[in-house]
Amino acid sequence: MSSSALLEHYVQARSAELASRHAASGTFALRPRPAQLIISKGDTLRAWLEDLQHQRLVEQLPDPVETFRVESLEAVSRLKISEFRDAFSSTQWAFTGSNSRAVVDTMRTSDIRARLQTLYGAPTRTLHELPEPDSLTREQILQFEYWFVVNDSINVVVMDVNGPWDRGVVLAADMRFRTELRVMKESFLGQHIPQAVRTPFTDYFYNVDQQAWYLTGWDGASFFDERIGRPDKKLGRPATRRSELNESPLPESSEQE
Repeated sequence: MSSSALLEHYVQARSAELASRHAASGTFALRPRPAQLIISKGDTLRAWLEDLQHQRLVEQLPDPVETFRVESLEAVSRLKISEFRDAFSSTQWAFTGSNSRAVVDTMRTSDIRARLQTLYGAPTRTLHELPEPDSLTREQILQFEYWFVVNDSINVVVMDVNGPWDRGVVLAADMRFRTELRVMKESFLGQHIPQAVRTPFTDYFYNVDQQAWYLTGWDGASFFDERIGRPDKKLGRPATRRSELNESPLPESSEQE
């Protein structure tokens, strides 16, 4: 027998011997796989178990945390500016603008101003109380500003965004409550402004780009913007106009003009 034939015979014999040993050990059987639940629309037991598990998870959740709530609100009149000036000037502010789709953020600023007049009276500060625009930056020039004390201790300011021709208002509050700004804004602006009536008002406004003064407001029948010369601030805030057709504020819808 040749060497190659002898080697082949040896390989076959060894393979047969190993196969016999493996078969005798019983390890040739496949390991069983874990049971797998076949999902079907008629599996009511599975649905019941899932509902039961969900119910148990809900029961384990802590009680929901109550969101910020406005318990009290004091509007600061212009006669009380000196009383509140130090507290408001030392406050570290956080701001929220009018970049959402909430109703109050899509309303014309002049429309909001007329409704704020109804709810809280005249603004705490207007452009009349500020230094001449020539000495102010663009960001410092405003049409109106309402100061509030919320819940007896939280300083809040509501002001125009960019004069009468923009939309929405800016709300600023104590930095400690920056996470509650949107809730705060919705609590005493979003829930009340759209339902409030309009009351006639007249404000000064200074357009930086045109370097021009305006009388802007609501006369009881329509909004107006009238370009004027530099006003004499010694005469006080501008007199409020009233339309001859409408001498008292009437309910208005929140539909924009």
